[in-house]
Amino acid sequence: MAIRILIYTSLLFIGMMFFLIFKEPYVIHTVDKEGDLIPEIELFHAQNYQIKEGSVESIVRSERVARYRDFDKLYVIHAGHKTKEGLRGVLDSDEGILKDNILHFKTNSHYFRDDGVSLDGEDIFYNLKTENLKSDKPFVFTQKQSRTLGDSFVYQMKEGTISATNIHSFIQQVGKNK
Repeated sequence: MAIRILIYTSLLFIGMMFFLIFKEPYVIHTVDKEGDLIPEIELFHAQNYQIKEGSVESIVRSERVARYRDFDKLYVIHAGHKTKEGLRGVLDSDEGILKDNILHFKTNSHYFRDDGVSLDGEDIFYNLKTENLKSDKPFVFTQKQSRTLGDSFVYQMKEGTISATNIHSFIQQVGKNK
């Protein structure tokens, strides 16, 4: 009796194995009826912490995150970080895409720091490894009383240095009026 049960169980197991081998795998549909991508995971009010040397280096907050196979899409982004001088910098944007350690802030992007440095632009790319901002679109860079307009820039966030092309600067001395 025990041998019959063992044989039937073994045959049932072998049959199930053949069924699973030849059956089409289950695939999650990645596009909807309109052809739009469907996210694999959606998060609301998400926060991502980057911790280095025992302290929180940066925090990225987003109202909504849609995770797809190759990239993440973030909506209403608020990203804060610390510079090497200990200043706090914040970058806000309406929409962004994270792919291959590059966060692409698409629209309505504003960066400001505690010491009065600010940067406004569109299509800003933030490299998470090198920690710099880059854009090939027109921008406005403000620092205390000076204001700089340009066509493209690379801003080293840790060092606080900017390199830009085709700039027009307006500089006013502190305490002087036009």
